[in-house]
Amino acid sequence: MKNYRLYLPLFILAGTQLMSLSASAMNLDEYLLQVKKKNRMLSAAEMSLEASRAKQQAGDLTLSPVLTAGYSMASDKSLPNSIADRRQVNELSLGVAQKYSTGTALSLSAKTDDFKNDQPTTPSMDKYSTGTLGVTVQQSLWKDFFGAGTQLRRDRENAVNRLESMSIDLKKRGILVEAESAFWDYVVAVEDLKLKKENLDRARKIESWTVNRLNNGISDRSDLMNAKALTSVRELELATAQDELKAEEVRIRQNLDLESAEPTPEIKANLVDARPYMNDLAQKKSVIKIESYLTTLEAESKKLISSEVLDSLKPDLSLIGSYNTNAYNRESATMQSHIADTDRPKTFVGVNFTWMFDTDAKKAQVAAAQKDAMASQLAAEKNRLNGQEAWAEQLRKYEVTKENVKTLEKIAQFQRERAKAEQDKFAKGRTVTANVVTAETDSAEAEVRYLKAKSGLRKMEASALLFISTQE
Repeated sequence: MKNYRLYLPLFILAGTQLMSLSASAMNLDEYLLQVKKKNRMLSAAEMSLEASRAKQQAGDLTLSPVLTAGYSMASDKSLPNSIADRRQVNELSLGVAQKYSTGTALSLSAKTDDFKNDQPTTPSMDKYSTGTLGVTVQQSLWKDFFGAGTQLRRDRENAVNRLESMSIDLKKRGILVEAESAFWDYVVAVEDLKLKKENLDRARKIESWTVNRLNNGISDRSDLMNAKALTSVRELELATAQDELKAEEVRIRQNLDLESAEPTPEIKANLVDARPYMNDLAQKKSVIKIESYLTTLEAESKKLISSEVLDSLKPDLSLIGSYNTNAYNRESATMQSHIADTDRPKTFVGVNFTWMFDTDAKKAQVAAAQKDAMASQLAAEKNRLNGQEAWAEQLRKYEVTKENVKTLEKIAQFQRERAKAEQDKFAKGRTVTANVVTAETDSAEAEVRYLKAKSGLRKMEASALLFISTQE
């Protein structure tokens, strides 16, 4: 078949002639652009990708500063009651705490207490106020030694995000591959309908010629029945082609996410020029099927999860230090004005050690995480080899398909010339109807095979989107 651009309408009613195409018809790149803009499945995948990124950022929620504020009223008649039989306390507190990526926890606090004593042993102690300003620092020296645990968590979240992002990207690529495949299937359906109509027209001519030859005594009734059978077959093929075109139109509309009231756009297609995906990827190294590469990312995340489980079960040794001011006065206002004075501070330095005993449950949790990571690693190694072999097989099949398309083009051309020659001989009375019917059938089948082979080549190029270079 000659190389030419096919200007095709997207919607063709059964039995009608192909519509003449306008210059504004949508080509493949424009069609894919509209799919990206309007297809809600792609929009949903994009939102999932944004959600994955947000979850990664949310991992640092534990490092966010926390504000605390409180107010309380208490009545105390407990023993011993050396100051008074009963005292009332109003307490105000305010604090800010934050953990840093270095594993350091810092907190700032302020607190005031107003005391009222009933029947105090010393009259001057009927009321008084106290207040403190304090700072406390805690540093992990083992489990989260200077932020080791925090960095491990971040590494795990990054690995999970890469896995989720690649999974979503594969889903988006799959939608685009399906959309492009639907495009080429539609192109084949339109061109196939055109071929079927041309085949039917030729079959009717053969039947008409056979009727004339029968009337003139040149042919017999068996030739006429053969010609009529060919016409009936061509009518059935045309009806099938019309139905197939309607089905492919539905796929196109679904990919463009068109409402029922929206018209289907016209498209134009080029079955000759190769799509760039395959050739571009062939120039790169370490190409692998994305589905296989996902298992490598999963193994990385499982390994980090295992390390995080081990880290969480480590003993912990924390260094704690605090400094607090102390203010005291009968009047609350006076106390507050001196709350920052450092003449009577309270300081504290200490260490705190925690360790979980090696119970069966603890050992089982460690074993489960390690074995899960090892299983994922083994699967990843196997799938990586399979993914690389899949690309090599994809290239091999692509080259074979290209050669087959060239061969089918020659076959279609030869069959077309043969059918034309038989028709010329039939018109001159130099051949029988059976030969014309056979040649016509072979030519029609060759044209369809060539058309589908070209479409298959374009779809194979589109499927290269499901592969990726790991160097990128």
